[in-house]
Amino acid sequence: MSQDEKAPGPPPIVVLLPDGQEIRARLHARRRVRSGWQYQVGVLVWRDGVSGNAEPTEHRAWVSPEQARPVPGASYEQVPIHHSTPTAYGGRPGKLQPAWTVQQLPHLPGHPGATLVHVIGCVPGGHRLGREQALAALGQPRAAACKECDAAGSLAAGEGSPP
Repeated sequence: MSQDEKAPGPPPIVVLLPDGQEIRARLHARRRVRSGWQYQVGVLVWRDGVSGNAEPTEHRAWVSPEQARPVPGASYEQVPIHHSTPTAYGGRPGKLQPAWTVQQLPHLPGHPGATLVHVIGCVPGGHRLGREQALAALGQPRAAACKECDAAGSLAAGEGSPP
């Protein structure tokens, strides 16, 4: 694990800039919005200081999952979740189609690896899965549904509806 992943404070995340550059930032918060998830990232940049010298400052912005990627080995468990709407999908059929993603948790000495199923966007990155694929992943040994994004609840809410 690099020094960046061990640093106190918000965990590191890779952010894709509009010109295609990828930079390290810090993940301050996550929130559900009607279109899915957004991540509040902080990028350290230079600004003109009072004395005329450059001084560091943090620029924060909300970005989409397509604009952010997890850093291998970083833990995002302690990142706060802000709920700006009651549910990501409004609970209304015909609106956004729910989707899920799978996070592979690494094998550690004395602890076998595991699989965690999330509502898409709960953690940065991951491949989009339909309901049947998410249920199949959840049925595997050492698999669990994320409690932060209520993946189990969102999968149960889809019972009786087409995948």
